[in-house]
Amino acid sequence: MTVNDLLISKVAEIDQSVSIADIRDVVAAQALDMLDQVRATMLEPYPRKHPPTFTGAQIATLCGIDKQRLKYLTTKLGLPSGTQTGAGRAKVFTLEETLTWIHATSTRAQRPEGVRGRVVAFANFKGGVAKTSTSVSVAQKLTLLGRKVLLIDCDPQGSATQLCGFAPDAEIAETDTLLPLIYGDESTLHYAVRETYWKNLDLIPGCNTLQDAEYAIPSHILHDSRYEFWDIVNKGLRPLLAEYDAVVIDTPPALSYLTTNVLMAADAIIMPLPPEALDFASSTQFWMMFSEITSRLPKSENKRYDFLNIFMTKVRPFEASKGVQGWIRKAYGDRVFPLHVPDSKVQAAALGALSTIYDQKRLDVDSDGDTRMTGEQYERLKAPLDGLSEFIDDQFVRIWAKEVANEQAA
Repeated sequence: MTVNDLLISKVAEIDQSVSIADIRDVVAAQALDMLDQVRATMLEPYPRKHPPTFTGAQIATLCGIDKQRLKYLTTKLGLPSGTQTGAGRAKVFTLEETLTWIHATSTRAQRPEGVRGRVVAFANFKGGVAKTSTSVSVAQKLTLLGRKVLLIDCDPQGSATQLCGFAPDAEIAETDTLLPLIYGDESTLHYAVRETYWKNLDLIPGCNTLQDAEYAIPSHILHDSRYEFWDIVNKGLRPLLAEYDAVVIDTPPALSYLTTNVLMAADAIIMPLPPEALDFASSTQFWMMFSEITSRLPKSENKRYDFLNIFMTKVRPFEASKGVQGWIRKAYGDRVFPLHVPDSKVQAAALGALSTIYDQKRLDVDSDGDTRMTGEQYERLKAPLDGLSEFIDDQFVRIWAKEVANEQAA
């Protein structure tokens, strides 16, 4: 008998039975205790999580100007001059100072007066596809394009909420989430909006009690057969759209009542999709089921999305991965975004530290000793997210211009 056989035999002899009470009082309690220990050393919940700083060169790139003009514009426009961190060192700028520069120099079209912000939902059947990290990263980058952004966490796991610096299990109550709107206690989502450590990025958080939405919504339907269960989020969100340029929504990894609500409220859909065979197969089922469900809803034939795109994530440089990439491109054609996020240990390290690529430039990676993220690695991870965010923003600008033109023609 091998060592493995002996180990398996010993494990098999242990009573593995468990009750619901055991799950709550032992399994969940131990896991939460461990999470608290991890959080004490790794997680920096709001307000202890700090936004990144920027160099003059980075500001010049973000603003699309020559670095030599920074000093001139600092004086001419009265813009922040940054802080000297030490003798001979370059000045650094806070996120707030950086956004001031962006707003003062940006050539991007602003959202016209009277035109609402647009809503983009990130959705996929499966978990582990980089849906949350992509949605939060896009929300952060949109602020660096000069936009005011609202991020809504609709996943009971609360991962987007954690990336924004809040601990869902400890700091977020069900009254802080979408649930009061779903219960009918609130008519708009204003009550749930909170500021984050990242200026111009507000959050409606999520936590595990959001799962109750899947019981509350059917209960409404039982009491009122005409209840518009698919329009709850849309009705609660619309009054906020005059205040934000963009709303980014992270959905749960399921085609649930809540996900259906989000997709019906959205103006655009992005599906993060790793090029793996099972993930590709799941994506085809997602679209078929979504279209079947929504086609039964009143006025669904009038629903049109500004755009729908597939964004490949966790792309590995293997032949099998390239083969599935080919399937994805043939299946979805021009809807596949041309850039993709490579699979990366440094990206995993960022998420392990509950950070996105925009939170920090250099990361320690516990693999084969201490390794540092190089500038090339950082740009390779950031470039596709920059590109996706700029594409989304360009699409919103196009829609805003179209709406203004339609109003003028009317």
